Amino acid sequence: MDPDAFNHGPTMTVLGHIYEGLVRRDREQRIEPALAQSWTQPAPTVWRFRLREGVRFHDGSLLTADDVVFSLKRAMTPESDMKVFAASIADVKAVDATTVDVVTEFPNAALLQSLPELKVMSKAWAEKNGALRPADMRQKSENFATRNANGTGPFKLSVREPDVRTVLVAHTGWWDKPGTNITEATMVKISSAATRVAALLSGELDFAYPIPLQDIPRVEASTGYKVLQGPEIRNLFLSMDQASPELRYASVKGRNPFADRRVRLAIYQAIDIEAIGKRILRDSAVPTGILVPRGVNSVDAAMVARPFPYDLAAAKKLLADAGYPTGFEVTLDCTNDRYVNDEQVCTAIAGMLSRIGVKVAVNALPGARFFTKVGAGDSSFNFFGYTPVNLDAYNTLNVMMATRDGKAGQWNVGRYSNPEVDRLIGQVLTEMDPQARTRLVTQAMTLHRNDVGHIPLYQQGLAWGMRKNVDAALQSDNRVNLRFINVR
Repeated sequence: MDPDAFNHGPTMTVLGHIYEGLVRRDREQRIEPALAQSWTQPAPTVWRFRLREGVRFHDGSLLTADDVVFSLKRAMTPESDMKVFAASIADVKAVDATTVDVVTEFPNAALLQSLPELKVMSKAWAEKNGALRPADMRQKSENFATRNANGTGPFKLSVREPDVRTVLVAHTGWWDKPGTNITEATMVKISSAATRVAALLSGELDFAYPIPLQDIPRVEASTGYKVLQGPEIRNLFLSMDQASPELRYASVKGRNPFADRRVRLAIYQAIDIEAIGKRILRDSAVPTGILVPRGVNSVDAAMVARPFPYDLAAAKKLLADAGYPTGFEVTLDCTNDRYVNDEQVCTAIAGMLSRIGVKVAVNALPGARFFTKVGAGDSSFNFFGYTPVNLDAYNTLNVMMATRDGKAGQWNVGRYSNPEVDRLIGQVLTEMDPQARTRLVTQAMTLHRNDVGHIPLYQQGLAWGMRKNVDAALQSDNRVNLRFINVR
């Protein structure tokens, strides 16, 4: 429940109902005022936000500028998993009780795109309960904010039973006019896709996501149910431990096969992404050659095309040249409840890699266990997905491709590192000219692609299932927002 502890889609989805930022996104994902009713730029590196007056936290205390200053600085601490969204912020100052200045290190035209992710907490509540800094999720640390919440948002936390259910109730003292008629919502975790669909069609649920692609016709054919579909701004890829002297979960001892570009490229060229798209994802996904999805700011659409062709002969030769003519064994960590048909995709990849002698043991885990394990660096090879929720390429570059140093590369779990890529990522953050910025992003992604820093697979599709009396707005970031849902 800590808004700064875990940059993770479902977590941020729930917390977005409880906590709010200075700005938010509307149903078309455009930036609009939230806790800040207006803003100006008195200087190129100063953003001045005028707060709404009379906003109260769920415990009844009034929102002040001190809460905003505290919260943004909390998101910038080393323990925070949200610091990528505060990357350009140098300081946050209270001008008076209802005015806050956000000072950036350099002019940053994209600042507003990141601010919805920086949630505002009560400073007094955090002080009282020993939650002045976020607890590090990767170390399985906890504090009071891990299981309790006190925001200003349209819903309050009523019940929190991890991995079982989370109950939200409408905050009757919310400052804004509700756009929904929902007074209580219970989120339950149903890892099995078949069980999830059965629960929807039996009437146990009003809404379920994701709906497995193979079950979409069944849901649509059921009286009283429907499915919303569309593209998602999420790319799926493989990450490999390139930094350890020896892989923890592999048969090779005394060296690391993934430290060799030839091995990484061999793995890449042994995977038939087109076949995965047709057979497992039913043509709902778009193959890609980069980590950043199309439709995101500063991405050249031409970069999306897959750069390395499926070629088993080339893959076998690369492995032999690298000193692994008969291949090796390795474990692939994978979620079984997070992405569309995730375990099936991992099983298919394992089958494809067996053709070049790489024997893959698929370790399918629930998302909560997977992200804790992989986030702590306890993985040699994993199947991963990432969404740049602020719709900007810098997000993915900083979180996934930058050298992991405590400030950047939070989820660069394979520890890919290229100083030139790091330099270009830094320039992306500061470049104000849109065309020049796109060129910098292209240069960084080209180097990363040529290094085979990760293995991009595809951009995922979305499928939400619900009763026909539920009116919802499909969100490309796959965040279910109760503000945009009504039940007739």
